[in-house]
Amino acid sequence: MMRQLVLRTMVFLALAGLMGSCAPRVQRQELSLPFPMSDVQQDEGLPCTLPQDVRNSFTERWIEVSLSDQLVRLCEGSQMAGEHLAATGAGDRPETTTFPGLFTVHNKNKGPVYLSQFDVYVTDWVGFDQERANGFHSLPKDKIGRVLDDRLGQPVSHGCVRTAQSAAVYDFAAIGMRVWVH
Repeated sequence: MMRQLVLRTMVFLALAGLMGSCAPRVQRQELSLPFPMSDVQQDEGLPCTLPQDVRNSFTERWIEVSLSDQLVRLCEGSQMAGEHLAATGAGDRPETTTFPGLFTVHNKNKGPVYLSQFDVYVTDWVGFDQERANGFHSLPKDKIGRVLDDRLGQPVSHGCVRTAQSAAVYDFAAIGMRVWVH
């Protein structure tokens, strides 16, 4: 019950425009999910398993982000093609939260990309949450490529999903591919 309340609150905050950003701002779009948020809890914890209402809408390949396990799973049907330790949003306020939901990969940039608001560089950018300008990327680096924060397995980012194996996520992802964050 508490989890549903938290999920509904996060969706409300997103719709109200109280959102964070890990990448430069993009044009605001309405958040619409093709299934009720309560369905996200079905089969939770089983890798590469989708809520019943969503299963038929997915293509063969998709990406799953487990917020509770801090993992990125690269899925081909119900089989896992890869699993990588990640760090998602710290969640101490809306602008540092990785919100759950069903998203679509909308852009990719091998980089390096400079994120001026954080004074860091990232590579292997895969944007999936246009509403909050969040996506997958490498660990944050300085201008000569030194990793500035290597923490993984815990929520510490500004909302994006970072992983040390960002090149594998970048290579697996395709524009239009579904991303399920739960």
